[in-house]
Amino acid sequence: MYPPQSQMPMSEQDPSQGLQAQPVRQYSDTYLLDMFSRLKKEDTEYRWIWEREWLRDLYYVANRQWITFHPTRREWVDKRLQKWVPRPVTNKMAETLQAIRTNLGASELGVKARPVGNNPQSISAADVSDKAAPLIHQEHTMNQVMRESDFWMICTGNACLQLSWDKDKRFNRVFVPYEQCLQCGAVLPPDQIVQAGQSCPQCGSTALMKAMKQNGQQEGDWVAFGKGKTTALSPFEYAVPPNVTRWDELPRITRLRWRDKQYYEVNHPELVGKLIFEKSPSDRSLQIFKSLALSNDVGTGSQFSYLSAGGAHTVEGITEYEMWIKPTHEFPEGFVMRVAGDTNPVLIHAEDEGIPGPMPYKDIDGNPLFPFVHAQYEHMGGRLYGRSALSPLIQKQDQINQLDSLIQLIVQRTANPVWVIPENAGIENLTGEPGLIVKWNVLAAQGHGKPERVAGMEIQSSLFALREQYIKDIEDLSGAFDIIKGQKPSGVEAFSALQLLVERSQSRFTSVFQARGEMYRAWYSLALELERQFGPEQRTWAVLGSNRGYTWNQFENAQLQGQVSIHIEDGIKLTSLAKRAAIEQANQLRLLDPADTDQRYALMSSFGLADLAPSLDLHVQSALQIQDAFETWVKQPQGPSPLVVKPWFDLQLHWNERIKWLNQDRMRELVSNPQIEAMIIQHLTELQMAMMPPPMPGEPEGAPGAAGGGQAMSNSNSLSGSTGAVPKGNAQRPNEGQQMGPM
Repeated sequence: MYPPQSQMPMSEQDPSQGLQAQPVRQYSDTYLLDMFSRLKKEDTEYRWIWEREWLRDLYYVANRQWITFHPTRREWVDKRLQKWVPRPVTNKMAETLQAIRTNLGASELGVKARPVGNNPQSISAADVSDKAAPLIHQEHTMNQVMRESDFWMICTGNACLQLSWDKDKRFNRVFVPYEQCLQCGAVLPPDQIVQAGQSCPQCGSTALMKAMKQNGQQEGDWVAFGKGKTTALSPFEYAVPPNVTRWDELPRITRLRWRDKQYYEVNHPELVGKLIFEKSPSDRSLQIFKSLALSNDVGTGSQFSYLSAGGAHTVEGITEYEMWIKPTHEFPEGFVMRVAGDTNPVLIHAEDEGIPGPMPYKDIDGNPLFPFVHAQYEHMGGRLYGRSALSPLIQKQDQINQLDSLIQLIVQRTANPVWVIPENAGIENLTGEPGLIVKWNVLAAQGHGKPERVAGMEIQSSLFALREQYIKDIEDLSGAFDIIKGQKPSGVEAFSALQLLVERSQSRFTSVFQARGEMYRAWYSLALELERQFGPEQRTWAVLGSNRGYTWNQFENAQLQGQVSIHIEDGIKLTSLAKRAAIEQANQLRLLDPADTDQRYALMSSFGLADLAPSLDLHVQSALQIQDAFETWVKQPQGPSPLVVKPWFDLQLHWNERIKWLNQDRMRELVSNPQIEAMIIQHLTELQMAMMPPPMPGEPEGAPGAAGGGQAMSNSNSLSGSTGAVPKGNAQRPNEGQQMGPM
């Protein structure tokens, strides 16, 4: 057990450098705390240099822009200006943030697994890894995580994701059946049977059967296996060595948290008496982070004013550090430890979490996994931290604010101008308020004349032209043009022109997309390893299909045991403007089929009207229900076949759904049965006959010369041998222009 108090290490060398291997890796709390304090000091001593830049950009987004950095206090304070100087803020920073964030969110991050080698195990693992991607993405709540990550990457230049396996009992339970020994009657959970060599641990018998309750149900327990979890970290929430310039060369990382007192009372009550709880974080980085989260005092003089808010935030807590050390000679399996507090630090022991101790996450070969991935918005040579999208815009934003201040000052002076008052004229104050009566003492003025107003200067048009140039400069520097913001440039209507502007704008973000995609690739590789290591034997989940019907996907954990490599497929979505322009153009070229339910649903979704689809697709649901019922009926035929034609069907729609259904992979084996194929052909023939228009006067019903009849029969006969032989939508609707269905 880590670590006994009585045994000191054989070497006091820095474990993060891996200088000397230790034959016995058991350490005292004192040694680990000393090591932690030394490494933490190295990693946090110069963080204020980068924190200054991050915090400035965040303040500018939060509308606090008339600030300057105080070198002694190492914090941003309000500029000292005369009270009469206007301090307007035209926040182009927040606008740019939103535009870039939307642009990044439009990137479709898809993953593709490739087998490592030509062996069946790797090929199977690659296939399952692709299939499991939507489930893993959902369980890690990656839509929300990526939104948070994008915010930090744009505002601070850095995005960091931490993966873990959350064993909370609320997540993902699986039923574990028990076995009963036929010889001694013992009811045994599977782990005891496995430990006993697939036999009864009490009597050694191998005669086992399922254990059943008196009510006939299977004996067993619901066991929580948890789920993968990903957390987006701000750069204020982790610390790394300052001399490292590449993430893959990082020897360690320290995660920072603020834990309230209640957390320790519930999870570590044995430590409550040893910890010194505080009203605010002791670590400067967490102070800044909590200030950003809790304060509503943007525009006041201090970034930490919430700490003295008169009891507004009085919850006691403590700063907690979680240090991850990569494998070294001293720690060949890596090392993880958690330390609470700075004033009187305490090492946290948790056997269920394996801390302190080796890294808990392993790859398929048993090598320790470092569960952190990182991305930069803009790479800066010679440093690990990237530069934000907003840093180059600060100067232009200041120039806009200064111009706005000047313009506002001119307006104020024009509305309430300067007055020249003769000395001793008996006038003490001119407020400029409407209807003001001014009493002027001519005698007291001693011939110096009456008070006169000094007219203010007019606002020069060149000021507005300069202002527009500054705004354009911000767009050029950031790449956040109108098309990215969802605004259609004047005079641009054609889809091709809009798409050209989109591509031009997107080209400015190529490196950002690549960095973001690489982070997502590394994340999914780690998420797969966690699923392989901790996931259940079998996973099953529902997937919403294109017809708004649900299908079921599943995979076995054993199928993830092959070697795979993960690659990213980064696609760019069209903006809403470009998408609608493309739809209009495609409609004009008659490339769209309004009768196709899939196309209709996709078009409605692009216009934000997907919620109307259920009311329009009652016949689709009817068709899908019939098809599902038929598949069930084939397995156990009872009664007549569900494949029937009813007079209230939308016949053309049912026809289209049948053809799509028959071309699915799972149907190929079913249709290979001659009897089943004959039943399907008969049903399609009945559908086609029902779609035939009524015969012309004088013609017999079903005559080959009736419009559509001959072609319909020809299509039906061609089904034999291929489920895709019938062209979709070839037959015409009965009574063109009329909808068959319930009244």
